[in-house]
Amino acid sequence: MQWSDNMDNVTDKQDFLFTELNQKIEDFQKDSKKHKDMHRNFRYWAFGLTAVLSTLSGLALYYPENSTIFNISILAITAIAGFLSSVEGIRKADELWIHERTTYYALKDLKRELEFELKGSGDKTKVLDAGFVKLQYLLNQAGEKWSSGLVAKNTTQDTQ
Repeated sequence: MQWSDNMDNVTDKQDFLFTELNQKIEDFQKDSKKHKDMHRNFRYWAFGLTAVLSTLSGLALYYPENSTIFNISILAITAIAGFLSSVEGIRKADELWIHERTTYYALKDLKRELEFELKGSGDKTKVLDAGFVKLQYLLNQAGEKWSSGLVAKNTTQDTQ
């Protein structure tokens, strides 16, 4: 009876650990994709607005009789470009994307390592316990890096 209870405990631990691990992998994958898309969209808008500004500047020189309209358009588009650049700087989508992707791959590596170790290990409880500790470490490390690196940079820049 005790051996059966121990096996149930191991199965429960394994189910819990893999459920948590799969959920975190999915969360980091989803968040990294969102931030990658956000970063790319900001960049595309910046490239597009730069092209429009260059075109408007050329048109203002080519059609001097309409230069007032072109100059007002240039002013408005420059303001929009500045606003988008500011939002991009505040959101830090590029840094978040890289941070989340790095954590995502670390979690995928942990899952693969656990699956491998569990196939050949005699003491599954030890493997699961070590895997849980490593999962906690990776998540804590990701949280610390995010708060000390990304948030601290924003706070420092905001106070300067």
